[in-house]
Amino acid sequence: MKAEFLGTAGYHPSEARHTSCVYLPDAAPDCGFVLDAGTGFFRLAHRPLPKRLDIFLSHAHLDHVVGLTYLLDVLVGRQCDVTVWGLAETLEVVGNDLFDSPLFPLPFEHTMQTIEVGEVFEVCGAQVSTFPLTHPGGSLAYRFDWPNRSLAYITDTAGDGRYLDFIRGVDLLIHERNFSDDLHEVADASGHCTSEAVARVARQADVQKLALTHFNPLSQTDPAEEDQLCAEFPNAIFAHDGQTLEF
Repeated sequence: MKAEFLGTAGYHPSEARHTSCVYLPDAAPDCGFVLDAGTGFFRLAHRPLPKRLDIFLSHAHLDHVVGLTYLLDVLVGRQCDVTVWGLAETLEVVGNDLFDSPLFPLPFEHTMQTIEVGEVFEVCGAQVSTFPLTHPGGSLAYRFDWPNRSLAYITDTAGDGRYLDFIRGVDLLIHERNFSDDLHEVADASGHCTSEAVARVARQADVQKLALTHFNPLSQTDPAEEDQLCAEFPNAIFAHDGQTLEF
């Protein structure tokens, strides 16, 4: 199975990165999963689409949902059934605020499916679990379990480790790493992770592969060179836009 990183920045795009969006094109036959719909979502307009697309939203901050307004371009001339999953408050913001004139001229006409915190459900043969994260306004973690592989998606969060059991032993952990360790005070104030926090969580949860995303868009350096995460977790992957991982 593949995970394609369509956007790997937090807050706003940079010259090199768009905001959060991960695409699982072969989540099941004729079914693709999208993890958050930041500005990187526009890249789906240039990819083949399955018959069904399920979009899982972590929360309603703009860098995670604004790409839903790009669905007009993504779907033009193509047949694809879209379902957007999220907490009730997240979907309310999308339906009543993001897709409301004068902010956006057309209503949202795709299916929206409400998730209850802690709910376990099935989508296209995958067992989907959720867990609440520590972040201003809240955020939702997802875990996907197929018969022979698993993936967890964690963003945005303070990295307090409350979700260790939730992600334990997954084949691929996709985890935000917004700030380098020297910016831990900013990370704490904004409810985001530093390298140290991510390394601790990944190590304690015994994950097989760690992919980092949601990087500070103001950084002018390679995130892999900013602190000691590579030394603490040598298999860590610092994802970049356009990268594809097998898991």
